[in-house]
Amino acid sequence: MAANEQRYLLSIAYQAGPDPRIATGADGSRDFFSPEELEKAAWEFAKSSRSIGLFHKDGTEGHADVVESYIYRGPDWDLGDGVVVKSGDWLLGTVLDDTAWALYKSGEITGVSPQGTAKRRRPTDPVKADQP
Repeated sequence: MAANEQRYLLSIAYQAGPDPRIATGADGSRDFFSPEELEKAAWEFAKSSRSIGLFHKDGTEGHADVVESYIYRGPDWDLGDGVVVKSGDWLLGTVLDDTAWALYKSGEITGVSPQGTAKRRRPTDPVKADQP
């Protein structure tokens, strides 16, 4: 690793709303957060978790330090590679350790993805006061 590499990545942790490029996910469903729900999830992550692992595998935490976590509030930001950051998207800035940085540079790490649990509901299901 070059001495001047900061090993910093700014990534879209999660896109607000549905991705028009995805009809259904690998499990046959199409999951997404509303911007309001995503903001709550991002804030909860910042307050209580901040744990970063690799490839959604247990026991891989500790390969990155979260240095920024925020909801993007600006105009559309075209990154020039087909990705557009939109208002309401959750951005996560991380500094990777040597192992994760090597995986990123080799192309094995291409982004970040939150790991967690949620309850699926149809868009027409009412939200009860005690549901997150």
